[in-house]
Amino acid sequence: MISTRASSGIGIPSTAATVAVGPRRRARGPVPEPTSTIRRPVDSEAQSKPRVAVAIPAYNEAEGIEEFLLEIDAALAPMSSELVLVVVDDASTDSTPAALAALESRLTATLETIRSPVNRGHGPSVLQAYRRALEHKADFVLQVDGDGEFHGSDLRRVLVLLLDQAHAACGVRRFRQDPWFRMAMTRLLRLYVRGGFGVRARDPNCPLRGYESALLAEQLALLPPACLIPNLYLTVIAARRGAALVEVDVSHRVRRGRSPSGSSWRSRGPSPIPWRLVRFSIAALAESASLRAGLKAGRHRGRL
Repeated sequence: MISTRASSGIGIPSTAATVAVGPRRRARGPVPEPTSTIRRPVDSEAQSKPRVAVAIPAYNEAEGIEEFLLEIDAALAPMSSELVLVVVDDASTDSTPAALAALESRLTATLETIRSPVNRGHGPSVLQAYRRALEHKADFVLQVDGDGEFHGSDLRRVLVLLLDQAHAACGVRRFRQDPWFRMAMTRLLRLYVRGGFGVRARDPNCPLRGYESALLAEQLALLPPACLIPNLYLTVIAARRGAALVEVDVSHRVRRGRSPSGSSWRSRGPSPIPWRLVRFSIAALAESASLRAGLKAGRHRGRL
């Protein structure tokens, strides 16, 4: 069931659709402590506004992360009584830590940076960012990757939907600016989620989304530890538990920085095929098959 839903939010177009995404019938190593926290005073006149935390994994994003976080800050701070940006730096080899430190005097939000001692991958970094964001006792937790492929206004759009009594909201990337192989992977993933889990979602692994904190905490407890694709599993688990998911069209832009693909999936040789992504996809497929088997057998925690 898909029905158009009008948003009551501050002049933002109502391009969201409420989607009943129910099923069809028939890392690794110790978690490091936060390395720095930069706190800002809370405006006493804004206590009626929600507390918001944003979970942001980052890896080698020195070229664009300052601009992106400033954009997020400008978009969300006016709507929040307290805004916390939790950045998990997945052992970047560039100057990402210095770029984050340079933001100390430029943000309204609280900036917390956590630097992993070893590179653990996107999935474990997202999970850590989510869990740390929940520890801040925010009313809502948003998630976006640190590569800056979205606009700050898109996070505001997700927050507006949550304020308008949505329990969870997920972006749907329109006019994708990604390299061909990532766009192909998204199309295949959509088909896999529909066929393998019976869940209809237009962009099931989109790295721009938001949750009521209580719902997020409940769903995180059901995920496999240190999983590779937590956002995909959150989409599936929400569907299995009958939680309504609001999908909203969001803009998509070229990654901030010189490389449109970043350093994670860039091809290392003359071949145009990113073999590192291929290997990751095979591992993620095996992991998701295990989760699917558990769901089918009713053995997964929570008996989904």
